[in-house]
Amino acid sequence: MNSEILTQMVTTAEPGSEYCTLEELATQFVDEYRRWLNPSIEDYATAYPEYASEIRESFPVLIAMEEWKGNQEITCLKQQAADCLNLRQLGNCHLTREMSRSRTAIIFEAVQGAQRRPVAVKLMPWKSELTPRWRDRFEREARLTFRLKHQNIISIYSTGEDQGYSFAVMQQVRGVGLNQVIACLSGAIHTEIANCDQSHPGVQQAQSVADSLQQDPWRGYASLALQMANALRYAHSRGTLHNDFRPENILVNSDLDCWLTGFALPQFAEGALKQQQTLTLRNQSPERFCGEVSEQSDLYSVGMTLYELATGVPAFAARNSQQLLELITHSEPQRPGDLATDMPTSFEAIILNCISRSPGERYQTADELSIDLVRFLNGKSVRRRVSRQSAFRDKWSWFWRKTKCPLG
Repeated sequence: MNSEILTQMVTTAEPGSEYCTLEELATQFVDEYRRWLNPSIEDYATAYPEYASEIRESFPVLIAMEEWKGNQEITCLKQQAADCLNLRQLGNCHLTREMSRSRTAIIFEAVQGAQRRPVAVKLMPWKSELTPRWRDRFEREARLTFRLKHQNIISIYSTGEDQGYSFAVMQQVRGVGLNQVIACLSGAIHTEIANCDQSHPGVQQAQSVADSLQQDPWRGYASLALQMANALRYAHSRGTLHNDFRPENILVNSDLDCWLTGFALPQFAEGALKQQQTLTLRNQSPERFCGEVSEQSDLYSVGMTLYELATGVPAFAARNSQQLLELITHSEPQRPGDLATDMPTSFEAIILNCISRSPGERYQTADELSIDLVRFLNGKSVRRRVSRQSAFRDKWSWFWRKTKCPLG
């Protein structure tokens, strides 16, 4: 577990230090959860064995209730978000147009200062004083990226508060979401694209990127993947996981340059991640739902992104979050080569080396993924990774079958 994640956790009291009732523990757990400290149910159960069964049974319910209240809070706050659309100035940044929006943020194109430097401004779209908890999360997530300086990661220059709104000043790049590019490649009409005039710059740019990729698809996909892997290798070396790696958080231009954005706080509390929307869950690794996060979890998400980019469809399709969770934790996706029959065997191997359900059978570092991508780009073969345990099991299963076969 890296140092950035460790800073997000707090250590519960030692079991013998002071007697606590179950109610007091529940109050402490919820307080930590509300402050984005990502408490672990299993850590609590281990620290207080006398309440272990009650903790494992009741604390997930507390998380579900908190998530429900949070969703209700956002729904109410969205009604106030219209006021921020009239903003034209934040700090020394002049806002020119809205670029995109998510559930909890709006991103504007802007120019900064007397030099009129082109920047992007990420705005929390409701008054900070009304939502100190969400302001805290906004600032924490901004700090995750603030110290990352890499050519394939969107830089955050500064954060501030003006007119009651929290905002972050970010690097502006001329890119479009990879999700929109995938929609163009697959022939599907993405919701955002469908709602735009076809002459809209975003629609045109997505199609331009798709056209660039179609000139040499597999080399183009591998080139994008190598940039993603190099960005993660750098972030991981600085003790920071991405935690929300998906097409919506990758920007691409027609020269096939790409940038990562959307670094998020880890959600350790067992059950918290399960409350998210399907779009957030789709690329999450199985172990994340048990409160385990690592570099291999990010690499799993890279593989799921490449799967969708190469095949045009998500690895798992589900009607709701619960069904999706079941598929991720108990099923294997269809082999990508079965969906894209012209997929090179080595490129399929790279995807499968990322998305194995067992972390031990995945690439262990982004550096390993980068090496295989370079091999692929240089025309060399890439093999499937198999853990020692799996290799041993397969070897002896073959031997057992052999000895069972009748002679002659």
